[in-house]
Amino acid sequence: MSCTLNVVDLNTEKQSKTVFPGLLKKYLKRLTDLQLLQQRRLLTFFFFVVISAGFWFVRSLGEEYEDDVTYPVRYMSFPENKVLVGNVPDKLHLRVRARGFSILKSKLNLNIVPLKFNVSSFSLNSTGTDTFYIVTATVKELLSTELDQITILDISPDTLFFRFSEVVVKKVPVLPVLDMHDKFFQKQFMLNGSIRISPDSIIISGPGSLVHIIGHVSTEPINYTNLSDTVQLQSRLENIDMVAFSQQNVQVSIPVDRFTEVDENLTIVPVNVPDSLNMIAIPGQVTITFNVCLSNYNKLIKNPPVPKIDYNVLRENQAARLTVFLTDTPEFISNVRFNPAETEFLITRK
Repeated sequence: MSCTLNVVDLNTEKQSKTVFPGLLKKYLKRLTDLQLLQQRRLLTFFFFVVISAGFWFVRSLGEEYEDDVTYPVRYMSFPENKVLVGNVPDKLHLRVRARGFSILKSKLNLNIVPLKFNVSSFSLNSTGTDTFYIVTATVKELLSTELDQITILDISPDTLFFRFSEVVVKKVPVLPVLDMHDKFFQKQFMLNGSIRISPDSIIISGPGSLVHIIGHVSTEPINYTNLSDTVQLQSRLENIDMVAFSQQNVQVSIPVDRFTEVDENLTIVPVNVPDSLNMIAIPGQVTITFNVCLSNYNKLIKNPPVPKIDYNVLRENQAARLTVFLTDTPEFISNVRFNPAETEFLITRK
């Protein structure tokens, strides 16, 4: 039985696909078969039907109606030394009375100017130290004056809540951000010292709850490929929502130089050893491999790296081997490796 019904449905669908195009062709053929005078009369009839419908539509738009529309809103004129925090609606749902032209314009969003919501001109009701509210029913007449030939009957939401915060001003450093990748520098080239920024700090202002926790601002990620020479550029600062900057751009200088890889055998120095003990690393020397720019190579003579092991690590962890490390690593060397990375030791009493 189900198979039979399916076959019937398929046949019906096929017939519908063939019948409607056939009927359309049939009536078009009849229209072309009519005499020229009859064709003109029929076309004239349809023309006047369209014209009449147009006149009726235009006339109906000139009459007054009540309808619901949505309007964007722009808040302005906040209390002195206050900044708005939290979320407030960026659109208001209005029940309005207006002519059809105005309502149609609003529905189609044609040249709609946002409502200017002058907060300081309204009576704010307090619910706490920094939280206030406005009942929208009390301001609908004032807002109606901003709309051309539109009367506001009702506003949704019925209450707008505003949370303000004191404006705080603070000076913070600017930190550069490099979008590092394998080919940022050309082969055998590297960063030669610290990146310089001018100015190195800016003034920020905004809600105290935000400004107090901001320790620095960052540049937008700086990206290069196969960089092989020092560059100077202007970089924008990363925006922070609700926080204003004294300036949006800074000058950045990235020093770049060719480097070489250096291997040195250096004596390991134990540190934090009690005066009553002697501590000797076994082996006593370690091979340090690092990169240094050619222009800084001579600085190694005055400030060589010093490999160390720490007695305090032994006292805390009872370790059998200690990790070799550097303290006060010269800023002009990088990519430091030790061989071996750990060493045994011998402790004797003096």
